[in-house]
Amino acid sequence: MKKIALQYGLWMLAGFTVFFLIMHLLGLSHNYNLRILNGIIHLGVIYFAIKAFRSKYPDTVNNFLSGTAIGMFVSAVGVTGFTVFMILFLSFNPGFLQELRETIPMGDYLTPITSSLFIFMEGIVISLIGSYILTRVIDMNLART
Repeated sequence: MKKIALQYGLWMLAGFTVFFLIMHLLGLSHNYNLRILNGIIHLGVIYFAIKAFRSKYPDTVNNFLSGTAIGMFVSAVGVTGFTVFMILFLSFNPGFLQELRETIPMGDYLTPITSSLFIFMEGIVISLIGSYILTRVIDMNLART
């Protein structure tokens, strides 16, 4: 279980980081609504992680707790890693942080840590809800076959 969580968590971290850096190079990283595409990366990786876990441990099918747990472990690796990356990125790029402050309504309170904590909290909430739903979908599909 730990190996699957670490493997897919690192893929999630790589996906978040590469996507952010590409958007930053294209000048689109200040667009707050692009986080929806992060959600697609996030849920996609969770889906494949739960599916891999179910393939490796078929006796866990229909146990929603184990599927949700693997999704949360994967996300803990990916989201925590990306949070640390964003703290460092915003600390070394004050111009970008200022752009965010001007764009976001509560921008006066943004620091590298507070903005990264928003990313972390959003990621954990998406992980919990998404892991549960995807576990149910995967289990339902496996039960049909």
